[in-house]
Amino acid sequence: MGLIRLQRGPYLVLITGREAAGTIGASTVYRVTETRVVRVAADAAAPAYDAVDEATYLRLLENALATPTFLFSYDMDLTSSLQRQQAQAPGLAQYQAANDEFFFNKYLAEPLIAAADAAGVGGVFVQPVVHGFFASRQVRVRGTAFNYVLVTRRGRKRQGTRYFSRGADEDGNVSNYAETEQIVDFGSGGAQLAYVQVRGSIPAAWAQVANMHYVPELRVDVARSRDRFQRHVARMLDEYGDVVAVNLVNKVKYEKPMGDAFAALSAEVKSPHYHYVHFDFHRECSRMRWDRISLLERELEPLVAGFGYFRRGDGAELQLQRGVVRTNCMDCLDRTNVVQSELARTVLTQQLRDQRVFTAAETPADFPALRQMLNFVWADNADAVSCAYSGTGALKTDFTRTGKRTYVGALRDGRNSIERFVRGNFFDGERQDGIDLLLGTFRVRADARPFSTQLTRESRALVGTLYVCLFMLCYAVFYPRAGRWFGAANVGFVAAWLGVLALVFVAVRRAHTAELVNWPRLVAYSYRPPVLPANAALRLPLVDRWLPPPPDARPASKKQA
Repeated sequence: MGLIRLQRGPYLVLITGREAAGTIGASTVYRVTETRVVRVAADAAAPAYDAVDEATYLRLLENALATPTFLFSYDMDLTSSLQRQQAQAPGLAQYQAANDEFFFNKYLAEPLIAAADAAGVGGVFVQPVVHGFFASRQVRVRGTAFNYVLVTRRGRKRQGTRYFSRGADEDGNVSNYAETEQIVDFGSGGAQLAYVQVRGSIPAAWAQVANMHYVPELRVDVARSRDRFQRHVARMLDEYGDVVAVNLVNKVKYEKPMGDAFAALSAEVKSPHYHYVHFDFHRECSRMRWDRISLLERELEPLVAGFGYFRRGDGAELQLQRGVVRTNCMDCLDRTNVVQSELARTVLTQQLRDQRVFTAAETPADFPALRQMLNFVWADNADAVSCAYSGTGALKTDFTRTGKRTYVGALRDGRNSIERFVRGNFFDGERQDGIDLLLGTFRVRADARPFSTQLTRESRALVGTLYVCLFMLCYAVFYPRAGRWFGAANVGFVAAWLGVLALVFVAVRRAHTAELVNWPRLVAYSYRPPVLPANAALRLPLVDRWLPPPPDARPASKKQA
C-alpha cells in the first residue's frame, strides 16, 4: 500500500492477504484480508522519540487498516467508473490514471510514486486501493445471463467518523463522500451498462458537537459556507455534468437549520445544470408508509431519465451518463441508502428493458431470485458504508432487504442507534485519529506529543468514582449480600451504587464532557469546548493508576541509535 513515516522512521504498509471478491469484465477484483506494518530502518538522524507515542501511532494505524473494505485490481482502474475509464488516455500506469478522490492509499503511495517517476519505471509497486464495497453476482433471467456488480468508492479527502467529520472543508471536499456504481455486464462481446450515484455530507460549514446527549449540539455557519458550497458544486458539475441534489433531512425541529441552509445556498447557484430537491423522508414515510418513496421517484423521474446511463460494447454506439443524483441526509447513511437503492432499481429496470431482457411491463419484482439478490446486495452495501462511518450497520436495512418496514427491524435500529451513541461519545475519537494518520491528514513530527493529556481534578475524581461504582456492582453480582441476588439487602446495595453512578453521569454531562468525551487528539477542532486545567496536577490515590499521567510523569524519551 505504501510507506508512512512515524517518529522512529519509515514503515512499510504491506498487503499480505487477499481474496477474490468478483469480476468486472475480464478483470478480477480482490478484497484485502490482511495487512502488516513493517519498520524499514531506523532514521539515524531522528531526534528523541517517545516509545509510548510510537506504540500508539502503530496501534492507531493497524486499527485503521483492520477493515474488510479495502479493494484493488491488478489490471483495471478500480478508482474510476467505467465512463471515466473510457475517457482515459491509453498507456498510463494505474496510479497515473487513478481518480485522485478515490485513490485511498494515495498518501501512503506518495514516496513510491515519487521514486517511480524519478526512475521512469512505471510504478510496478504502486497499487491503488479503494475503500468501500464490492459485490459481483451472476444472474440469469429467462436464459439471458449477466454479471451484476455494485461498487462503492469512498472519498479520501475529508473522511472520518460520524461526529468528527461533517460538512465541507475550505476546498469544498465533503465528509462521507462516496460514489456508487451499478454495473450490468453481459460478458465477452456483450454490452456493459453502468449507472453512477453519489452521496456526501451537506456541503456547508456545520458540525455536531458530541456532548454525551443522545442528540448532540448542532452548529451551522451559513456565512462561512458559501465559498465551500460553490467549490463543491463546481467540482460536481465538472465531474458529472448535471447534478440533482436530493436533500432528505427533516423540514422541522432539530434538522430544520440544515435544510434551510442547504436550500439558501442552493438558491445562490446560478448554473442551469444544478437542481435542488428537498424530500422530508421521515415525514413522508412516517408510520411505516415506505411506499411513499415513490413520490420522490416520480419527482425525479424526468431528470433521471434525461441523464441516461453509460453503455458500451455489443456493437452499439457509445452512450454516456449526462448527470448524477447526489443524495444526502444528516449522516448520508440510512435514508440515503434507501433512496439510492430505489433509484438504482428504477434504472436497472430501464436498462434491462432496453436490452430486451425485460418486456415493457416487467420489473425486478417479477423475478423473485433477482429481487432478493438486489435487496441483499444493496443492504450489504449500506452496512459496509455505515460501519466505515458510524461503526455500526445501517438502519432501515429491513426495508432494503425485504421491501417492507418491520417492527423487528425497528428494534434492531434502536439497538444500532444506542451503539452509535456510545461509539460517538466514547470511542470514535481514537478511530478518527487512525483515519487521519492513514490518510495523511495528520503527519507525524518527532517533536509532537499529541497523546499527553491531563484531566481536571473534578474529572479525575468523577472517573475514579465511576471505577468504584463498577467495582461495587460487580462485587454484588459475584458476592451477593446474604448470599441472595434478589434479597432485600443485595437489591438495596445495588440500587444505592446505581444511584451514585447516575449522579456521576449527570455531573459529567453538566460540566465535564469536554474532557471525557473521546475527542480526536491528532487534529484540532475549532468547535471543541475549552477545558479549564485548574487543579489538574492534584494527585488522587488509586485514581492515578487508571488515568493518563501528566506529561512530566511520562517515561523518558528514547533516541534510536
